[in-house]
Amino acid sequence: MDVPIRHRRMTVTAGVAALALVGMSTSFAHAAPQGSTERQLAAQQEVVAQVSPGQSASDLTGGLAADDLVGQIIGKGVSYSNVSYTGAEAAAGTISGITDLGVEEGLALSSGAVAGEDSSFLGPNQDSAMSSYFGTDGDADLDAIVSPSTTNDAAVLEFDFVPDTDQISFTYVFGSDEYNEYVDSTFNDVFGFFINGQNCAVTDSGDPVTVNSINNDVNAGLYNDNSQDAGTPYDTELDGFTDPLVCAATVVPGESNHIKLAIADTTDGILDSAVVIGSGTFEANTAPVAEDAVYTTTLDTPVDTPLDASDPDGDPLSYTVIDEPANGTLSGTGADLTFTPDEGFLGETSFTFRADDGAAESNLATVTIKVVEEPTETPTDEPTDEPTETPTDEPTDEPTETPTDEPTDEPTEGPTDEPTDEPTEGPTDEPTDEPTPGGELPRTGVDTAVTLGAAGALLAIGGAVVLLTRRNRRG
Repeated sequence: MDVPIRHRRMTVTAGVAALALVGMSTSFAHAAPQGSTERQLAAQQEVVAQVSPGQSASDLTGGLAADDLVGQIIGKGVSYSNVSYTGAEAAAGTISGITDLGVEEGLALSSGAVAGEDSSFLGPNQDSAMSSYFGTDGDADLDAIVSPSTTNDAAVLEFDFVPDTDQISFTYVFGSDEYNEYVDSTFNDVFGFFINGQNCAVTDSGDPVTVNSINNDVNAGLYNDNSQDAGTPYDTELDGFTDPLVCAATVVPGESNHIKLAIADTTDGILDSAVVIGSGTFEANTAPVAEDAVYTTTLDTPVDTPLDASDPDGDPLSYTVIDEPANGTLSGTGADLTFTPDEGFLGETSFTFRADDGAAESNLATVTIKVVEEPTETPTDEPTDEPTETPTDEPTDEPTETPTDEPTDEPTEGPTDEPTDEPTEGPTDEPTDEPTPGGELPRTGVDTAVTLGAAGALLAIGGAVVLLTRRNRRG
């Protein structure tokens, strides 16, 4: 087991003066790397650690195995095997309860000690120059990042994994006691997460995450200053640390992939740096899907243009407009945007956006906005696609509601002067081609019974007249 030698740096001037006063020299159990002589002249001073309530850390010296460390971070859609660790046993372990880091618990690697009174993590920040020098080797992949400098006290954890999808991601925080005094120096402590040989621990510009690439001056929005000068506002030993960052990479689904997690001191072996990977965050991921959309508005009128995207894993999404629209402006936040056209603009414009689930970006989607004139409120002489609300002098495709002088395709409801194909309901003056039912000739003229009755009545009247005439003559 490698036993760390703890050093606390003071200023070089104060350290040299102290040594001169006592007339003594310091010695180290391990030979220090070249180039760190001045940094080692600091007086050695033990600080009694006062660990903050609720915080804890464990390392490989206390019974944990490397498999336990990997199991701490594995999430959904991933299986793992072939775990190996290289480095000091005190430099690898787990932490929990350090809420100020933004990653409260997880797998921890350090160029110094993870646990105990020399812990790189446990708060409060009582030591501005925490150092645990193991005298172990550096790492070739990390050397390539900081070349021509070299690394020391490397802690390296490797394993194979099989993901369900073609994306893998996890969340991490990097911190160091090199902040802020040794920013932009050769003491640029470094780490890397090499997935199938490719480092995914990089900034948006592609630079490896190191003391020099994230600090008070560079990518300052990702940095948290916990130095003595800043009043140590965060409850951790680290003098400075990043926001939670995401490592995401494309992998081969359903097959074995390899990852190497490594951290080391650069140039010398003192002033520790550390990284923590969030519990359960190493997981297979499916990228979100963004949808195209089209919106229409009228002249000088703003229009809501909500962004449409979904995530198969149900992860929360953030949105970024990639190309701004011309001839107008966007306002709003997240997916709730509004487009305001420039005064007098008529036509079509568009903008593009991506959605992000924190690990992977969506496809590029396009939102199109059409700005048109307002419809006229009075009738025009030109035909329209929609039927008019009042009758016009022009023929229409729909039947009219009142009769017209023109023939229609539908039969009329009353009799007409023209013959019809259907038989009439009453007698006509014209003969018919079809015989009447029962084989009888059709009746025409006056009814016979009526005629005979009338004739009988006339005869009776005539007889009465003759009889009266005769009586008159006799008399």
